[in-house]
Order: sequence, then structure tokens, then C-alpha cells
Amino acid sequence: MAMTELGQLDVTYRGDEASQIFFEPVFFDEELLSSYRVMPNVTTRKKMQFAEKLEKIVRRYTGCGFNPVGGLNIYDRYVEVDKMKINIELCMDEFLDTVIEELLNTGTRLPDITGTQIESILINRVRQGLRLDIERIFHFGDRSSTDPNYDQMDGVWTVHYPALVAANLCPRYNTQSGSALSAGDGIDILRTVHDNARNELNALPNNQKVFNVTGSIWLQLMEDYENAGGADGGFMMLREGQPTMNFRGIPIQPMWRWDEILNELGTPNAHYIEYTTPQNKVLATDVGGVNPGADLTMWYDKKEEKVYVKSLWKMGSNYVHPSLISVGY
Repeated sequence: MAMTELGQLDVTYRGDEASQIFFEPVFFDEELLSSYRVMPNVTTRKKMQFAEKLEKIVRRYTGCGFNPVGGLNIYDRYVEVDKMKINIELCMDEFLDTVIEELLNTGTRLPDITGTQIESILINRVRQGLRLDIERIFHFGDRSSTDPNYDQMDGVWTVHYPALVAANLCPRYNTQSGSALSAGDGIDILRTVHDNARNELNALPNNQKVFNVTGSIWLQLMEDYENAGGADGGFMMLREGQPTMNFRGIPIQPMWRWDEILNELGTPNAHYIEYTTPQNKVLATDVGGVNPGADLTMWYDKKEEKVYVKSLWKMGSNYVHPSLISVGY
């Protein structure tokens, strides 16, 4: 049985933890860390080096002498980051005559939301917005796009995975995106994507792998399991009140945002599936406690009577091993 050593995934990129109030909860929170490998302190690009595995190097001893067999092939690849920014302005008029007007300051400080609950609401909303944008840009960004919502950097679905498929480095199953799924298609898609995967991926422990699927596949799979009489002997169960499913012991994660994004991009009925290990997807950023410009800046301008929010940072996407990816779309 083929084995994938855990050390192959232990590509360590260490740096100081982010200390900024803004980015620490976003780039280093549990939700993102469970979805990607976050690589901090990348200011332009960083080299990732890999050593190919060695095998069939043992030979029968036939007497004195040195007869070399095999060699260590080391290769590298770069992960690059692009500049990002946030610019937001807020006028107190947006809160007047609303139920939260009472949260504003009083007197001459009325337009200044500094130190109020509204400031906390604003920071929280910016964090949530950034998290949504990271997911969208990481997966579907494209530098060549003319849409400012997607042109910040290259994403895995729009650039990296198609390039791997074209180079025959990553298996791809045609899931017939654009047309509705039929009974049994959900199971067939997962089975084919799983069986297409290379041994290095299938040999990883199940708890280190995941099927990330669009909501269309999730719903069809749920229907397929129901039609088959229920549950996988645990295909479906409740975890913290939410339905969860496994396929061949591997967790299935519905990515509802993918459906929304793909529909926005003009692909309704998109059926995307990604079989991999989360540690194989790299989200690179310059945030890491060393870049003084990587925090959220918020200030109140007395003349304009507005609150401004600004931030600058860098971000990029990549992968570690092509052999640990199998996709369908």
C-alpha cells in the first residue's frame, strides 16, 4: 500500500504571530487555519523547495565496488503575493433617525464614532467582509479579470488548478457544470474524484483529508443517501446541530459561497469538488508582525465629519504538492 509520510506536508514557514488587532482574528483564526496553510511574512514572493521521494534504490550485493543508483531531485516553486487595500468612509448621517442613533456620541463629538459601540460594529463588519473576500479571491481571483472584485490575484480554481489539469499533474473529472444533477450523480462524482486521485493522497489518514463541494453536489448527495435508505452507517450525522456527511470515511464540506460566486461569474448549476488536504493549499500574506503597514487604520476627520478606515497588505495563493489534489468541475 502506498504511503504518504506526514513529513512531506510539514513545510514550515515560521514567523512572529500577527499582533495587529485587525488581522490577527482574520488571517490566523481557526476558520481560516482549518481551510488553508497560512504562510506569513511573504513580502514579494517566497521559494518553496521540495525533495522528490526516493525508491528502488536497493540492489543485491554482488561484491566490492560502488555502483550508484538513483539521485535526489530537489525542485522549487515560488508563491507570490499581490498588494491589497481597504478604503471605507462613514458619515454619521447614515445612523441618524435609526434605532442605533442613541449609540452615537453627543454634542460636538456627535459625528465621531470613536469609542462607541458603532465603532465595534464597524470593525466587526470589516473583519467579516475581509473573511468573505479572502475566500472569494483565494479561490476565484484572476489577475487578467476586468472585474475589480476578482483582479487582485490569481486563485486556485481560476488559475492554479486549470494549469495543473492542462499539464496532466492533477486529475479532473467533468461534472457537467451548467446542467442540473440527477439521482445518483452525487455519489458518482465523489467516487470518481476519489478513485482518480493519486495514491499519495488516498494514502493519507482520512481525518487529514476533505472533500470540499459546491452546495449543488452537497444537496444531490444528501438526496442520494436518503434514497439509499439513510446514512452511510454514518454517512450523515449531526455535529453541533449541523448535518455532516462522510464518503469512505472522509469528511465532506459544503462550500455554499462557491455556488454564489460561480453564479455571479456566470456559471449557474456549477458542480465543483476539491479532494485534498487543507495543509496543501497555501494562503500567503505579508502579515506577521513585521510589517508596520499591515494593520487596520481608523480615524475621524473633524473637518469632513467622517470616519475613515484604511488598510494595506499583500496576499497570494498557491499549493504544495500537485499529487495531493483531485478535482471535478
